[in-house]
Amino acid sequence: MTSGKTRPQAVVQDEAVVAEVAAKPVSREVVAPEPVVEQVVAETVAAGQPDIQALAERVKARRRENSWTQADVAKKGGPSAGSISQIERCLIEEPAPDLLAKLDTALEWPSGTADSIVRGLVAAG
Repeated sequence: MTSGKTRPQAVVQDEAVVAEVAAKPVSREVVAPEPVVEQVVAETVAAGQPDIQALAERVKARRRENSWTQADVAKKGGPSAGSISQIERCLIEEPAPDLLAKLDTALEWPSGTADSIVRGLVAAG
């Protein structure tokens, strides 16, 4: 049953916008960081603050390159899957030395690699 009322025009317009956006293909293109972002990261590391973003990117890239889940890394002697998730989402501001050592072990990196990434001594790429 209907009340006989028509739908407001604004709702119809919003539905049209949603349909238009949904019809557009999603781009998976990777865009290189802008120089401004790289400068901010360099200044952050120079100021003694840990480069958490670089660690997050490197951990995620290493997992994907080996087709490992976060749970797989944890099973290989790394931090818990929850901790890995937090690392990859930049939620751990200052990772403890034992956490970084566990990352090295589980990701099969040379000892000290995760620490070097956080301190900006290893390129993020």
